[in-house]
Amino acid sequence: MQPPICTDVTIGVGRVEPIHAALIGSARSGEPDRYLSALLAPAAARADLMAVAAFAAELARVAHAVTREPAMADMRWQWWRDAIRLAPTAATGHPIADRLRAAVERHGLAPAALLGLIDARSCDLDAMPFADDAALAHYFDSTEGALFALGVQILGGTGNGSGQAWSGIAAGRAYGLARALLGLRAALARGHVPLPQTRLAAAGCSPAELLSAPGPALLSGLVADLGAQTRRSLDGARHDVTKLPRQATIAVLPLALVESYLRASERAARSGEVADIAPLARIVRIARARWLGRW
Repeated sequence: MQPPICTDVTIGVGRVEPIHAALIGSARSGEPDRYLSALLAPAAARADLMAVAAFAAELARVAHAVTREPAMADMRWQWWRDAIRLAPTAATGHPIADRLRAAVERHGLAPAALLGLIDARSCDLDAMPFADDAALAHYFDSTEGALFALGVQILGGTGNGSGQAWSGIAAGRAYGLARALLGLRAALARGHVPLPQTRLAAAGCSPAELLSAPGPALLSGLVADLGAQTRRSLDGARHDVTKLPRQATIAVLPLALVESYLRASERAARSGEVADIAPLARIVRIARARWLGRW
């Protein structure tokens, strides 16, 4: 039986383009901030934004599902590479992959950006993938930054000969690091240290200590240190957003949650609890950024 289809995207006058339930479910569960942002986008772009979000969610899910069998992750990521490289007239039968490929054709998205995102995700399988700040920045440039830039292009901010491409680098680094700090305890529980080794060394901490039982003082120091860097990137991202047409800023609405994520991470580091924010707070901050321009 085919999954249900949600028909909430309109194209033109009187025409309705369906969004497959697989896109909605994957984007909503794996990339909730981008999912909510897509709901606020013009109907003509909504499905394509959800396809990009669902694609990102599927790649991240691979790493979390097969942590003990990296070969399986490589096989799944290779499937996505092959799907992206297929001829435009071919079909995979996978609703997310086919919708993503349609978005690539429609908006002139660079397949290299999607392939780079897949390659970067291989870091998720390593226990300590980032030697220094530069390695971590490169990871966020290829993941969160690329996703922001693709979303901006879908919304008409760049691409198809419209001018110089908008850079999502500052936005990707701010949002990516904020998400990493929010999910720090969960990552450590999987045996994954998503922080630069140079930062650990400067704090007098070994990876083994961080993975075993880090005390509140150690975690608070690391979160405060990286939080300051995140806020500097956020300042740069806010400046970059001013260069975008108003409609294209929808793609970077998740930036509105960076400060909330940092505050939640700082509280959790002190208390030992799992960092999180209320679902309603997520909705309110994204909506406020959309309608009031408050980031």
